[in-house]
Amino acid sequence: MKYTIQRWLYNFKSIVTNFVTGIGLFWLLVEMASYSTEGKIDAYTKSVCLFVTSFIFILIIALVKNKPKTVFSYKLRDKDNFMEIKVGDAFKNSGSLVIPINNHFDVSLGGNVKKSKSLQSKLITEFYSGKEEHLATDISEKIDTSLSPHDIGTTVEVEQNGKLFYLLVNSKKRNNRVESSVDDFLLSLSKLWTYIALESGRNSVVTIPLISTNHGRITNINRTTAIKEIIESYIDTSKSLNIADKLIISIQPDDLKKGNIDLDEIDDFLKFSCMHYKITTFSDKPEGEGEEISASVVENIER
Repeated sequence: MKYTIQRWLYNFKSIVTNFVTGIGLFWLLVEMASYSTEGKIDAYTKSVCLFVTSFIFILIIALVKNKPKTVFSYKLRDKDNFMEIKVGDAFKNSGSLVIPINNHFDVSLGGNVKKSKSLQSKLITEFYSGKEEHLATDISEKIDTSLSPHDIGTTVEVEQNGKLFYLLVNSKKRNNRVESSVDDFLLSLSKLWTYIALESGRNSVVTIPLISTNHGRITNINRTTAIKEIIESYIDTSKSLNIADKLIISIQPDDLKKGNIDLDEIDDFLKFSCMHYKITTFSDKPEGEGEEISASVVENIER
């Protein structure tokens, strides 16, 4: 509740501005009507009833117009790709969904997966009728699980009920528990983008949750930092590879409070990142007598 109030207060100045502007326009129309009819309709247009009704109507419009956003999307500069932040259930988004998993592709972890509220648990419950062995079978058809542990960033595709899932190794199994590090987090992101761009046949819409922030979470990285790292790593890879038409970063509503996430700050960060990312262009370096041979030099930097 406190967080919601804070977000409304963030837009307070804009709400007041829109409300005052609306009242001004309403009164201008009233005066114009009065002038054009020589005051014959003043009894109606300047009545208390009409003013109160208009007051409420304009206030509602100002509130609706400035309602705190839970979805915001921006186009990457000079590209046909979009990035979107969306609060809600990641499974309800269109397109494919990234599901974090451990390096042994253990879908049970001694029963801990079923007890948790993780995305992996929800995948098993909603798409595999609660039968984790069916998910394990789908995985074993794509990768030899006997060769575990697998590298961080290994990605396996499974499809169920017409929905594609990218099972991304972002953590290490430790005695039916999982743990992860900042390096694991960043490496898994980098390898995921490359896999989707070069090896996956579908890249229209991809949803990624806040991986490495809940079960097996990294202690020295918070949810806001995780969101920003996802944004920056995706943009960095998108400079050279076409990953997806749209990437949706999904935030669970509970994470807003748990992580004290300032969506307005994230909105500003995403907008700026999509518009002002740096592109460095290299060109061949001419060889000069007595100079060391270098493969290339920086030709141009765009922001």
